[in-house]
Amino acid sequence: MKFIFNGNLFNEKDAIFGCKNPAFQSGDLVFECVKISNNALQLWEEHYFNLMASMRIFRMKIPLEFTQEFFEDKINQIRLENTIQNAKIKISVFRNCESQSIPTKRKVSYLIEVDKILWDSNYSWTNNASEIDVFRDFTINQSFFSQLPIHRPEELIADAYRQENDLDDLILLNPEKRMARSLLGTPFLIQGNKISTPKVTEGVVRSVTRNALIRLLKRNPNFEFEETEIFPFEMQKSDELFICLESEGILSIHKSRKKIFSTQKTSWIVDFLNDSLQKKEETLSVV
Repeated sequence: MKFIFNGNLFNEKDAIFGCKNPAFQSGDLVFECVKISNNALQLWEEHYFNLMASMRIFRMKIPLEFTQEFFEDKINQIRLENTIQNAKIKISVFRNCESQSIPTKRKVSYLIEVDKILWDSNYSWTNNASEIDVFRDFTINQSFFSQLPIHRPEELIADAYRQENDLDDLILLNPEKRMARSLLGTPFLIQGNKISTPKVTEGVVRSVTRNALIRLLKRNPNFEFEETEIFPFEMQKSDELFICLESEGILSIHKSRKKIFSTQKTSWIVDFLNDSLQKKEETLSVV
């Protein structure tokens, strides 16, 4: 796979970072992932403004050329160079190593890469046997900064626990012992016709796909939807549980300890999501 670093094409094995790189040394970077579907960027405007907002919050110096069109052109270049039609693309921005200047004055670099190849244009539905549990070794900060798509070293520990215990995902808790998010994305619980998901202030990472899904669910008369405070024991009362994966789709959870979840209504929700994608593509083709 080829990627773009500061406008230049490189191969995966190329060495481009020095040992003093701030992204490597201290995780001083922000990133955004966007879905390419049938060669088109999905929800691109929202992703772009999400990236710019993250840079401003981190007090990064935003270059004048960092326009929507600039990044769109670079992403399309990556798409063509790698001959892909459907993929998850990751844009990372980090400060350069300029020891003589304060961080807010440093120039930034950008990296655009193929994070994952997707096998078709639809939002995916991963419906294989999967198990989740609640991680209780530590809680995560639910402050505003925890909502940003940034490096989170504490989640590396949680992910090691997940792998050691042969789990597919983990629910992470905030200091109030309520559900914040999962390692992979945003949890959604279904009980009857009621769907609930943690409020952003509970520790949710800002996600464009999550926001798009919530808009669809709020408009659907078949469901009662709410963003709320959720304690982990509520999973045991739910009929279904799924994770919204940014710029990918939905992961259905089948088991949590002794609780077994069904997936019938989740399959409908996946259809709603992909119907909205299809309608958008048809609108664009008409225009």
